[in-house]
Amino acid sequence: MKAQRPADLNGADPHERLLALAAVIERQQRELEILSARQAERAIVCLAEGVLVEQLHCTPAEAATHLRELAARTGVKAVELAADVIGEPVGAGRTQLTGGEPGPPPARPPEAPDEPAGEQRELGDALLAQVLQLTEAAAAALWQLQPDGALEFVAGSGLSALETSRWRRIPPQMDSFAQRVAQQGQPLWLTGPLPVAEQPLSPWAGGARAVLPVRGPAALLGVLEVVWAGDDHAVPPSVRRRLATLAEVTAHVLASSFVAGARTPSGRPENTWLGAVLDSGLLVQPLRGEPGEQPDFEITHVAAGFTDPAGRTHRQLVGRSLVRAYPMLTVYGILDRATEVLRTGVPCRLERIPSSATGEAAGAAEVTVRIVPFLDGLLIDWRPGTDADRLASLLSDIQRLGGLGGWEHSLVTGETTWTDQTFVLFGIARAEGAVGWAELAEHVHPEDTPIVEHFQSTLLQRRPVTATFRLIRPEGTLRQVRAHGEPVVADNGTLVAVRGIYQDLSAQYHSQVALAATQDRLADTEQRAQQQYRIVRELQHAIMPIAAGPVHVAGLDIAVRYRPAESEHAVGGDWYDVVALPGDQALLVIGDVAGHGIDAAQGMVALRSALRGLASTGAGPGQLLAWLNATTFTGNRTNGTVLCGLYDPAARQLRWARAGHLPPVLVRDGSAAVLAEPHGMMLGADPDADFEETTTALREGDTLVLYTDGLIERRGVLLDESLDRLARVAADGGTDVEDFSDRLLGHATADTDDDTCLIVIRVPGGPRR
Repeated sequence: MKAQRPADLNGADPHERLLALAAVIERQQRELEILSARQAERAIVCLAEGVLVEQLHCTPAEAATHLRELAARTGVKAVELAADVIGEPVGAGRTQLTGGEPGPPPARPPEAPDEPAGEQRELGDALLAQVLQLTEAAAAALWQLQPDGALEFVAGSGLSALETSRWRRIPPQMDSFAQRVAQQGQPLWLTGPLPVAEQPLSPWAGGARAVLPVRGPAALLGVLEVVWAGDDHAVPPSVRRRLATLAEVTAHVLASSFVAGARTPSGRPENTWLGAVLDSGLLVQPLRGEPGEQPDFEITHVAAGFTDPAGRTHRQLVGRSLVRAYPMLTVYGILDRATEVLRTGVPCRLERIPSSATGEAAGAAEVTVRIVPFLDGLLIDWRPGTDADRLASLLSDIQRLGGLGGWEHSLVTGETTWTDQTFVLFGIARAEGAVGWAELAEHVHPEDTPIVEHFQSTLLQRRPVTATFRLIRPEGTLRQVRAHGEPVVADNGTLVAVRGIYQDLSAQYHSQVALAATQDRLADTEQRAQQQYRIVRELQHAIMPIAAGPVHVAGLDIAVRYRPAESEHAVGGDWYDVVALPGDQALLVIGDVAGHGIDAAQGMVALRSALRGLASTGAGPGQLLAWLNATTFTGNRTNGTVLCGLYDPAARQLRWARAGHLPPVLVRDGSAAVLAEPHGMMLGADPDADFEETTTALREGDTLVLYTDGLIERRGVLLDESLDRLARVAADGGTDVEDFSDRLLGHATADTDDDTCLIVIRVPGGPRR
């Protein structure tokens, strides 16, 4: 047979991959069921052979041969014949080997109502007798685990009537070896005398005993206890292995009481009353597992109205685990929620679960899963979603997302009806009921009461209306609510009801309030900025008036230009000063205070005033800058750059120093060059800074250019490149200082939106161009 290649699911969407995974799991489960059915049939045959050995007093091999020959003569399958021998229907609780639907069990003669329990007791007693014979034990007992956790006696061998009566039922609260094994799920192998406080099975307290869990395919079914006589009787490994195998065989005895129509060992019907209580769903019990394992549950009852998506009968589902029956439940976290419900006792409802989670192959795309605590287990049920369910869910989501709550007031009955979101909006629990039409005004702000009264009266006049008011919630908070309403008129023209919606506008209202406050702050900030700009401009014009023409000081022709920044907020601290000093000398200063606005203007005024006062001392430029630097560390801290020069007309020399400022440009004989920079850091950086002086000799016709960085700075251009360009433009500046200044400003390429200050100084004389 050619093997089939698995489908390539790399390009499939997650849902298709999950369906493919579910198909693989289902196929594997069918294979496991086939193997389990074969094992069950083999166990029935083995039990029948054991019965024949006892009845015919023959060997096991002779019993097997006799069973095969009898099956061949009668034309009945060996397993069916074996089932008749032990009284167990071969078709009960299993799937046919073909993997299809289970067929009906073979016909059996009518039996008395208590017959199954008696057969089970007889079968169990016979099996335990074989256990004693094979293990050389003195006594054995078999209990079945009940839904309430108790252990109920099923069969025994080697026990007196008194012992059997004493151990008929072991409640879960009783500390015994059997209950310990039932609760812990682990076998006990005991040797030597038992403590006095222990209550052992059988009179042999000093011998060895084995207490083993009896497991079915999906759950613990009961407990088997075997006792040896004598003292300190050690159980050899071979006997332990034989007992483990016999415990598996006894599982079939206990499992026979779980099939549909069977009875408990006491003869009482099992869960027959559930059919009158549960109309649909699965009743499940938790399964004990190892720590960290996926939680799982055993299906103990299937309601009559429940339909399995895979078409399995109720008998096929009972005794299975949920993971085995519906493996896709683990993908969508339903088993985790079931564990939470079992722990907390709070029911849950899971909406819009993909139908693939429950095995639905077609039909509704989504199901609603309900998990409810029931006795000591859970009731799990799911129903396909209908169009009405989806529309109701969609409407609920729309109301929640839009903050909309519906309402209707009947003028016929006087009742007021709300949707769920209306209760949320009003902050009222649904159990308290809706606020009546007449009491609505009591839940709004007193100032808005007339608005609500007008809203209601307009509706009663059969006119639609919209109103906005403030709702007071029970905790005292306010919600901004917009109400829309319309009248409901019957065919005969009678007004029978009014209805509408409430919309929560609180978020929008708060946003509008915040926006209005922000706009007010922005307007106030803009107004203050305008005032600051006007103050700075007035301050600049007051201390640095722009002359209508060139200024003549110490025999020099001087032109000054100031160009403000394009943006009002960028008005900076560029400044200059030209002062005639005693002895026909001239003080030439240009500077730039860091920052913009009022602070920069105040710093500019402070530096200019301080330098004027210091210049009267007759000190040189370097000393003047040192003193000026010291003043920046008193009061308001000021940072900035300054170039300070003293011109002596008699010697035609300019002594100058700089505090981080750009060097001057000297134009002579048609060429321009940037003067070498003496050392000096910016003001306000170091209180002990020194400022180097240098002397530049000037000749007739020389032009000296002092400027701030706003004239040359460009983003992404090196400072040296900007200085070279300034020198090239200055070389063709001409001899008229006014034209020279305008030419430099006109060719300025700065793009930093900064103030610009420019001083052009010319020594008269020399050739004119």
